[in-house]
Amino acid sequence: MREYDVNNLNEQEFDALLLDGIAELPPNDIAYEVTPWRKAINRILTGFALGAITLNFFGLNYLLPTIGMFLTLLGFRTLRNENRWFRACWIFTLIRCAYYFPTIILNTTVYQDAFYKSAFVSVMNVVNMVLILLLYICFWKALCAVKEKAGLEPHAGGAAALIGWNVFVCSLGLLKIPGDLIIGIILLVAYICIIRSLIRLSKELDEAGYCICVAPVRFTDRTIVLALTLVLLIGCACGYIFFHQYPMDWQPVSQSETDEISEIKEHLVSLGFPEHILDDLTQEDLLSCKDAVRVVVDVRDHPVNSGRKVREIRDDGIHIYPVYDEKELRITGIGVELPGEREQWKIIHHFQWVIDPGFYGTEVIQLWPAYNNGKGWMSSSDVTGQVLYNEGDQVYTSPYFSLGNETYTSNTIFWGEQTSTDVFAEFSMPKRGENHRGYVSYTIKEAQDGWIVDAWINYTHQNTWLQYPAITAKQKHTTYGVGSTNVFKTIQDALQFFPNDEELGPLNGSGE
Repeated sequence: MREYDVNNLNEQEFDALLLDGIAELPPNDIAYEVTPWRKAINRILTGFALGAITLNFFGLNYLLPTIGMFLTLLGFRTLRNENRWFRACWIFTLIRCAYYFPTIILNTTVYQDAFYKSAFVSVMNVVNMVLILLLYICFWKALCAVKEKAGLEPHAGGAAALIGWNVFVCSLGLLKIPGDLIIGIILLVAYICIIRSLIRLSKELDEAGYCICVAPVRFTDRTIVLALTLVLLIGCACGYIFFHQYPMDWQPVSQSETDEISEIKEHLVSLGFPEHILDDLTQEDLLSCKDAVRVVVDVRDHPVNSGRKVREIRDDGIHIYPVYDEKELRITGIGVELPGEREQWKIIHHFQWVIDPGFYGTEVIQLWPAYNNGKGWMSSSDVTGQVLYNEGDQVYTSPYFSLGNETYTSNTIFWGEQTSTDVFAEFSMPKRGENHRGYVSYTIKEAQDGWIVDAWINYTHQNTWLQYPAITAKQKHTTYGVGSTNVFKTIQDALQFFPNDEELGPLNGSGE
């Protein structure tokens, strides 16, 4: 009998050792390295487990399934030549990878929300569920075939249970049956038991591992993992760099204007309308203000930074409050009374970045119009507006990427799940230029006399690109409400005045 160094065995020497029938078996870690079955099946089972785990913190709901996809891919790659069922598992896994990995990259772009809401994704979700079911069925048949080859009873109860578990979970999703904590715990415990059963089955088949037909490979597992990881990293980087903003239609503004427009501007200035804001209005909005009767203006500066904490000792105790040395965003609320038998007002919310905050993605304006209560005022026009910036002596303007009503369901800690319909104006500002600004406007008509004008604007600014998935400012609103987060800062401002006051002015004073 030949002598071997059991601590430095290659696969050929290991097989020869078995054939020689020596009494001393090699250490378990050595057996693991040279036995294709154990390594491959452990990868598959671990991949299944990671793919079923949902942990919605620290990005683990994306990281763990991605690792799981890598492991199942490598595992079935090793066993694909063992029998036709393992080959089918390999093919189904390749198809799932071709769908899954691009979505990882897509999640770094502003288009992911529209993609996931498309009919294509609805179809692909069904296809994915079918693929997973077929994968589990083929995996069950593959295990039965391996057991039969090893001279054991050709059944695999754990794999069959995995099929039943998947069918049950998919049924809950398709029927839109709401789950609760108890059902979740039961499903988790059942899944753990299934995986443990499959692990025991794997150990039972260790002997069969020595006769597994390992598929020849051109590239090592490490090469495959590194290549796929590199593609994902480059793809995600491109998503963050090139597709983190909306494509805006920036055009240079013509400086010429008609005599009629000039007369309207002069009249509005005489009523107290800020002259620099007049230059930002479209001709259509200026024409709608012809023969204006009165103007009310409210200007306020708002911080988007965290400020600094000030500690002050008073008679009643210690007070700690924030102080803002800089206020980057100026919001001007303007009401223009229009002529007519019934009282009507044009409401304008103008914003201007007096300090450049840096633009990292998307911005959104959410309106709570004065006609929202449905009593004192009613809407008499569509919402209009545009965004602008300066570059040298040239002014550039663009329409909003989207502007209009949207019905959505949000879920907040304090108010729970709520369905609302609001006006949203989505846009992105360029990183170049200066004096970034814009406005939204609409017209209201009196429904009942004696009501105040109460018009609100919620401006949300994205203050960092560091987020995954890369949700937009509007998605933040429609999902989490108006509160600020680490990524998004929301500023609230209101134009409030009583039209019947003899001395017309904002109810809460001016922020100038």
